[in-house]
This record gives sequence, structure tokens and C-alpha cells, in this order.
Amino acid sequence: MTICERNTGGRILCIRLSGLGDIAHALNALSLLRQERPDAHIAWLVEDRFSGLLRRHPHIDELITVPRAIWGKMVKTPFRWLALGAELKEMAHLLRQREFDISVDFQSSIKSAWLVAAAGAGMRVGFGGGVNREFNRLVQNHLVSVPTAGAHRIERDLALLAPLGIATRYADPVVPRRERDARRLDEALEGRLSGGPLVVIHPGTSKFAAFKRWLPERYARVADRLVAERGADVLVTYGPADRELAEQVVASMRRPGSLAPRTERVGQLIHLLRRADLFVGSDTGPMHIASALGVPVVALFGPKDPVQTGPYCSRSVVVTGSAACRPCSRRWCRHVRCMTSITVRQVLGAALDVLDGGGERRAREGPIRQPFTYRFRLGKWRGRIATCYSAPEFYTRLCYPDDFMRGSGVELVKRSRHRTVVSVPARVAGASDRFIAKRYRPRSRLPQVVATVLCGSEAKQSWNCATAARARGAAVPFHVCHMERGPRWHRDQFLLAEELLGAVTLRYRLSEMDGAGHFGAASAEQDALIRATADAVRSFHRAAYLHLGLTDENVLVCADGDMAEPEVSLVGLGRARWVGWLPGVVRQMLAGLDLATLASSLAGSASPSAADRFLDVYLGDLTAAPRRRRLLSSWVSFLRRRTEGPGGAERAGE
Repeated sequence: MTICERNTGGRILCIRLSGLGDIAHALNALSLLRQERPDAHIAWLVEDRFSGLLRRHPHIDELITVPRAIWGKMVKTPFRWLALGAELKEMAHLLRQREFDISVDFQSSIKSAWLVAAAGAGMRVGFGGGVNREFNRLVQNHLVSVPTAGAHRIERDLALLAPLGIATRYADPVVPRRERDARRLDEALEGRLSGGPLVVIHPGTSKFAAFKRWLPERYARVADRLVAERGADVLVTYGPADRELAEQVVASMRRPGSLAPRTERVGQLIHLLRRADLFVGSDTGPMHIASALGVPVVALFGPKDPVQTGPYCSRSVVVTGSAACRPCSRRWCRHVRCMTSITVRQVLGAALDVLDGGGERRAREGPIRQPFTYRFRLGKWRGRIATCYSAPEFYTRLCYPDDFMRGSGVELVKRSRHRTVVSVPARVAGASDRFIAKRYRPRSRLPQVVATVLCGSEAKQSWNCATAARARGAAVPFHVCHMERGPRWHRDQFLLAEELLGAVTLRYRLSEMDGAGHFGAASAEQDALIRATADAVRSFHRAAYLHLGLTDENVLVCADGDMAEPEVSLVGLGRARWVGWLPGVVRQMLAGLDLATLASSLAGSASPSAADRFLDVYLGDLTAAPRRRRLLSSWVSFLRRRTEGPGGAERAGE
């Protein structure tokens, strides 16, 4: 059975045991799973202390709770270990009886590994690479590769559905509502609100994350200003372990403010947050629930990276401190400058902005174009695909690469003995309009075969470079799929990437500017383009990649973009190599090879001043050490002289 056929029904087990914010992040993936598999039986494994967030969820058919508190006490008492073993065996037997077809492990740690093994589903999906922890990958048979930085946890969870043939796209989360909890909370708030905007301040965190807390007296000053300037009703919420901190905030206020009613269950907290016009707090579970509910958020971030765990689903402003050491992965800190450096003025300004309709919603409808990838197999073809294209109808098109490259709307770009390049209509809503498809035929000459075996094929090198470089923020085209078949020394390969519509080469764009005839405007436009090119090359090198043959023909400029900030992308990645294993100084010296060839081609196609300007911009922000900049500059000058020589500038432009 191919992946194209896995599109209906089934018994699916989702695993996210803890914590509150992480479960809230997974709700988007739950919504997408239910949309794509409306007939499936979906079960969810969760620890008992967090089950209130999922109880009576409309997308969950069965909620299975793990009694963590009880098991934790049994672990600490040796004479109860036999009883604990019996309970673990009973849990494993319960999961095995359910006969799950698929398990999706959002936790991907040792806590969930034994549950995956116990369930014994035929298809076991988990994270690969650096996200998968504690040898969890050993129990999975389908791994989704996602970068450890640069992507939000919600996006990563959505990508985990790719092996099920579900393309990675945004889906609104659903947070369950219980009328009994809502009624009790409304009764507790009766007569306490004046009718102004309701601002919920949550100053606490768990004891484990106490280093994320802001100072209570500063929360009080922000609350006072919101009451004075906007007539806000301020409620200070708290968890079981941080009521004292909330009381300090209320006691420090000079204007009316009060403790929120005690929320005995998660459902009551959800209803309280649902009524709020603004949530103010640090990186906590309640903040993530507020964002999932669509409540505007002001989030205070100290040590953690808001790109990965910041508010996502609602209008929000993230306030960060000025500490140079943030973000970090430490779990304890003595000084916590990243939090104490956040000022009252910053938080107040953000709160007023959000109340006035400001802030940004990170969530975007449609496919999520991140470098998340998944290995797949279609008949004799095997390869990797970007998860935002992982849909049954798209796999069906990929089953026959020759047919993919023929038909209406297909335009031949280039053809040689071993490679055919065509432009293909995408027919994928929201992702791209056209693709560049490349078909590589097996090479038969011995030197070419040896080079392919030792160094890898051009298609695979291009795929690896594009996905890794984009994960590190480099400007390269988005690659969609790479497939191959046959033995390593005689492989048939197929490569697919999104086409940059309207893009022209840097050489062509510079020649257009020279022909414009308006020296002042053309000069400013050319300078902006050269700066953008230098930034793109520098980001590529900072991702620890070398292009090895970079000229102005390998730099594409999106002509439809705003030329005040032109969009530049590097192409021709088949020869690129990752050199992250080398020391930084050595990498910079090797980067001089790219700089020299590109500067030489610029000198030939544009002017020597354009080449010099490119090097000035590149070297200016490369390193803070003047001596290293001078050394690299001298090295590039030497390479340029060797490259150009007599008439070398003309040769570089050929």
C-alpha cells in the first residue's frame, strides 16, 4: 500500500503527555488531523494533571490518562515497585487492545517511547534529528526532520502529520468549553467588573521555570497605568504554587485591581481567559492557552526563543530584555538579566498598542513553507519531500516523473545529455504557481561514476544544501522533492523546486540598470541590489556552506519585488558543500573563493566599483575583528588577481 492510499479512516493514537503549553501547541495539529481524517478514531494519551485541557474535546474520541502523580510516588517507594510494574503492564495491555493503526508522538522523549512500543501501531510517527530526544527514534518507523531552531513548535507539530499524507498547513485550534465551568466562573465575577477592557495578568510560572518571572512590582505599575489610561478591569491570575506572587502584584497596585477567582480546574481558567481583552504574562501555559483562544497577548520573554515558543494564533507583541546572552537553553540562572532588563515602559507601550488593535498574528492560512522534510517511497522511487506538499494527490503526480515533466503548460528550460530542466505548472493551492523540475539520467563514464559515489550526485547535493541552508536563514529557492532509484553508481534522479517567478539573473538586472540612463536613480538602485547580494551571500556562508563557483549568473533577483529592498536568492547549489566541521577562520578563508569569483564576474558584467562595493558590504558586517577583516580582504584580492589576470574580468563574465 502506498502513501497515496492512506487518506481515510483508521485508529490513530496521539501522544502529548505534558506540559500545559506544549499540549496547547499540539491542538492545531489535532484540528488538522480531524479535518483530513473525519472518519478516524482519534485517541489521546495525556498525564492526568493536564487532562482538563482535553476532556470532552470535540476532535477526540477517546482520552487515555496516565496517572503520573501516583506512579511518581510508587517509583520513590521500593516496596511498591512490583505494584508499579503491574500497573505499567496493565497500561500496555490496554493500549495493545485498542489495535491502533497509527501512533503520532508529539512528545518524542523516553516518557513516550515505551507507550509507543506498548501500543504497537503498524505506523509509528515521530520527530527525527535534534528534536527527537533520549533515543525515542528507535521505536519509530517514520521520522519527520525539522530544524531545532527557526520554526515554531506549532509548525513542527503540524509537520508531524506528513507521513499520513497530510500537507503541513495552518489549522485553527479548538479549545473545549464546559458550561458548568463557565457558569461557575461567571458567578464568581458577578459585580466585580466595571465594564472596561478586561486585562488578565499572570505573573507566575511553575517552580521549574521560576527564572522566567518578571518582578511583581513592575506588573503592578503596568496595571495601574492601564486602569488610569484605559479604565481597565485588572484581574491577576495564579496557579496552585504562585498565589503569593499574585497577591504581591495586587498589594503593590495603587489603583483598583483584584485577584482572579480561584480556578480549581483548567476549564475554569480557559473560560476566564476567553473573556479577556488582553493577556499579559511570561512564557507560560496560560499564555499559550490565551493565544490559542485568540486573546490578544503581550508576552514577556527572557531566556527562551519567542520564534519557537512565542504567541502564534492571536494578535501579540513579544517584549524581550537587552541581555546579550539571550536566548539560551539554561534551566537556571543566577542573575536573570534577560527578565530584569525588561522595563515598565516597554510592557506598557506594548499593552496599549495591542488594546488599540496593534500586534501581529504569526499564524497564516495555507501551507507552511518551512524546511520540514519526510522520507517516503513510491514503488522503486525513494526520496524526501517538503511536508507542506505531502498530500495524496501530489504523491500521485510524483509516481511518474516522466509524465510530471510533460503535458500542458510545461516549458523546456534546458536539455543536455544527462539532464532535462522544465518549468511545470504547480497546481497546488497556496504554495507556488510553478515548479522547476530536473530529471538526471544515470552517468556511464567511469570518472563521473566515481565522483558520484564519493561526493554524491548533483541533485542530492542541491537538495541537502537547499533544505539545510533555508533552515539556517539563507536565501535559496524552496526545494519541494528529491527522488532517486537504482544503485548508488547508476542512479536515476528527479529534483523539484519552486520557481522564482519573474526572477532574472543579477547580470541581467545590472545591465537593465545601466541601460536606464538615469544615473542618480540607477546608482541608488544598483547600490541597494549590491547590498542585498552581499547580505544573501553572507547568510549562505554563515549557514556554513560554500557555493564553489559563485558568479552573477548564480544570483537571481525577483524583478517584481520592491527594489528598495530587492529579493535575492542563490541558485546552482549542486556544487555547494557544507563546511561546518571546519574552524571558523578556515571557513572564512574558503569563503574567499566564492567572494573572488563573484567579485570578478561583477567587475566584468557591471563595473569594478560594483565589485568593490560588494566586498565592502560583505566584509563590513562579517566579524568584529578588524585584523581578520583585513586578512580576508587581502586573501580575496589575491584570488581576484589570480582569477582575472590579463583580460580576466572579461573571462569571468563569459
